[in-house]
Amino acid sequence: MADAGTSESRGTPAQGGEESGSRGAAVVPLLYALQGMPYFLVQAASNTYFTAMGAAPSVVGRISSDLTLPWMLKPLWSPLVDLVGTKRRWLLGAALAVLCAVVALALATRQELWLEWTVGACVALAFASATYDVACDGYYMLALDKRRQELYVGVRNACYRIGRILVTGGVVVLAGALQKAPGADFVARGLPRPEAWSWAILAGALAYGVLLALVALLAPRPSADQPQRDSASGSRAPIARILAEYFGRPGFALVLFFILFYRLAESMLVPMISPFLMRAAEQGGLGLDEVQVGWIYGTFGVAALLVGGVLGGWLVSKVGLWRVLWPMALAMHLPNLLYAWAAHARPDAFGAALVVFVEQLGYGFGFSAYMVYLLQFARGSRWATTHYALSTGLMGLSAWLGGRWSGDLVEAIGFEHFFWLVNVLGLLGLATLVRLPRPEADPARRGSG
Repeated sequence: MADAGTSESRGTPAQGGEESGSRGAAVVPLLYALQGMPYFLVQAASNTYFTAMGAAPSVVGRISSDLTLPWMLKPLWSPLVDLVGTKRRWLLGAALAVLCAVVALALATRQELWLEWTVGACVALAFASATYDVACDGYYMLALDKRRQELYVGVRNACYRIGRILVTGGVVVLAGALQKAPGADFVARGLPRPEAWSWAILAGALAYGVLLALVALLAPRPSADQPQRDSASGSRAPIARILAEYFGRPGFALVLFFILFYRLAESMLVPMISPFLMRAAEQGGLGLDEVQVGWIYGTFGVAALLVGGVLGGWLVSKVGLWRVLWPMALAMHLPNLLYAWAAHARPDAFGAALVVFVEQLGYGFGFSAYMVYLLQFARGSRWATTHYALSTGLMGLSAWLGGRWSGDLVEAIGFEHFFWLVNVLGLLGLATLVRLPRPEADPARRGSG
């Protein structure tokens, strides 16, 4: 007989049926735009703002990488979201904490000790955002039925990237524009850089607040959204039991191999795309300027990523994950060969745009399969929210390790050899599929949903 934990783990609202699922699906874009904005705001502050303020590259690299740690460490407190209160309350409370942290970040840029204050605000923002991620993903598995969960994987990934556009195409651009007020003497009439960034971040906080208000009004209350309890005793399960169940799942070693290495190659590649496009030819790059890179990577690339993610989620929902897992994995890894070619052939801007478009399209497509598998693996547990957070935390650890050292490898062996190394690691990513266990029966194959 299904208990509350089982109902939660299966991701199907206990009551509410089609109406509840439809309302949950309608709010997905808002939920994941809210999830994306804080992450990319932390990255914009620790990369673009720090660089503009004259921080040394070593400081920028170290801080920007280490500020991602809260998203990796979120499994440490994710059991609280399963055991205390509802997912809906957690996500609204965490989002409100994010909003307060964004306001604090806006004020931090104006301080005399701007570096210390900004780092502190980013740390608070990162922990609040990581908590929101845990609650949001758990709520997603409650508010949507199985079929919608897999259908909307691409939508939620796309809306997460829209959060990136709102920051990198909104906050950052506005901060630059505010430093250049119109007029003959526009530099003198513009705002100082710290003040310009402060107002731009406050504008981002306003946009975030509007989205949060809409979520509070529209998000349904699934009947299964209750504190999870041990099916045997009826009491709250100890955290040790929740963790033991996760790490003791059948075939967990193979699943761990998949989580850590499926997208390691892409994690190494992504941080080096912009440097490759912008560095001069004698440094191994393509020598494009900021405007060209903005269009190629920041516009066409993001659009391709969104399209690939939506198509991937749609395809999995139609035919089932196991029928398309290998083709989707190949679509994610094979386009990386284009970067090795580009580093050797040095194409013009149009050729570079084609490389980026194809690679980002394949990345979005193949990444959908990855996220669907993590959802299915979590649904096989009574503690789906915590187990999903554990999986995404391990995914973040893999991405952090791959990205942190990618720049050092480029400096040591050059772009062309680096891209060949990325492709070799792509073979390792494909190897993770060979004996990957199925966590549950594929809903599309059963015709359920």
